Amino acid sequence: MDEGRDTPAPAGSGPAIAGDLPPLQRAYRRYVTHFLKCWDCRDLDKRCDEGEQMWRDYEATGRATGRQMSG
Repeated sequence: MDEGRDTPAPAGSGPAIAGDLPPLQRAYRRYVTHFLKCWDCRDLDKRCDEGEQMWRDYEATGRATGRQMSG
């Protein structure tokens, strides 16, 4: 009845590797990874130029993806 429980998962069935993500998701991942480690990004009274640039890159990638999808 419990067949398959102890058998290993087929190759390639795991989660996607970051390199395989679409450009928009990679840009967002870079931003979020930075944001979670950067105290300046999380403080409303401070400014982080690097985090702001990553956010602008994410937005630009989103616009480019939208243009690409619309034809």
